[in-house]
Amino acid sequence: MKMGKKKDSSRPEKLDAEIRRELDAAFDQAEAYFVTKQKEKPPFAVENLSPRFIEALELMAKYCEKASGGYCNLITSLAIKAVYGEKVDVRYHQVQIQDQTDRPAGFNFRGVSESTIYEWMEEHEFHGAKSGWQTRTFERPKPYMLSYDENIGTIKEPFLICYDEIETQHQSAKLALAFLLWRRLQLREASNVDLAVPKIQDVIQITNLFEAHFFYKYKDSKGASRLPVLALYAIYSVLLNELNRYKGKKLKELEAHSAADAQTGAIGDIEIVNVADGTAFEAVEVKHGQIVTKAMVDSAKQKIKGSQVDRYYILTTHQQHEPSEEVMSEVENVKRLLGCQMIVNGVIPTIKYYLRLLVNPGAVLPVYVEMLTKDGAVGFEHRDVWNKIATGIIKI
Repeated sequence: MKMGKKKDSSRPEKLDAEIRRELDAAFDQAEAYFVTKQKEKPPFAVENLSPRFIEALELMAKYCEKASGGYCNLITSLAIKAVYGEKVDVRYHQVQIQDQTDRPAGFNFRGVSESTIYEWMEEHEFHGAKSGWQTRTFERPKPYMLSYDENIGTIKEPFLICYDEIETQHQSAKLALAFLLWRRLQLREASNVDLAVPKIQDVIQITNLFEAHFFYKYKDSKGASRLPVLALYAIYSVLLNELNRYKGKKLKELEAHSAADAQTGAIGDIEIVNVADGTAFEAVEVKHGQIVTKAMVDSAKQKIKGSQVDRYYILTTHQQHEPSEEVMSEVENVKRLLGCQMIVNGVIPTIKYYLRLLVNPGAVLPVYVEMLTKDGAVGFEHRDVWNKIATGIIKI
């Protein structure tokens, strides 16, 4: 019979759930600032935590991987402090020394670290040690005072300062947790994620993959709006080698997601140009979650009026992708005045149509995955969700 995890019998029954709530709240605060892509320290920390505390937290964040045991201990203690506040002095991390304080926790912190904290960190792809209390230098029955005399390496001073700040200077453990998780999000973002490449050829399956990836409820919505552009670009990169229409044509490199068309001179998110002279042949503008309006068609008309573009797509991820009569009337004007065929449609129907034109529809997936890896607008969250969709963890 499979044995369940052994739990510290002295630990309050509801503590694990309360700690998870505090970690979730700190993560939400950290992520809300992280998705703004600001590089400056978050105002919630700068305006409320002491410079000494922030400096110590910065050093702990810097060594979160090399000294993951001590880092995990600090996260554990901050989470416990966030739950109990002034009722508990978290410097006294073991029951056998808690008779030295009038604010004892009544349980050992190691069990919390090895189960609740470790599991939560792993769920968020923050990998590290299960607990620093598994090493002798951290497990000594001594409180984590500034005078703690064990050799805990490079992080000794910032580690102990963090405990001193929350216990003697009454600094916020909740904000400290959020600050450390914000730094951890930055580190996770910069990490390389090996992306899955499904080996499938079925057009419907491939379309469903794209659809699930585009419409997942991301925290970083700006990066999500880039995904349909990358998928269409991947399809075009295969399509250009197969259709006679694109003989003597090539794809222009994508502009940065943040670049405005007016600054770059681009006429669309995706451009196919003539190899001979670089002039525009076909272009695609992608609207994420927006119904295509007459104003959008007018804007496109202004972009293309000085070019010789043959075909121009305005594609939207919005469910209502059929053009209105007003939009169609303006599309006809563009054809009559500029000689350009303008097509207004949905991203998903267009993807499905293009995939059916390909000899090997599955060839677009390695290209898409490579673009997810390299594109600056795509974050860890988007790559992680792709893996979960591609491997069936997220059902579609």
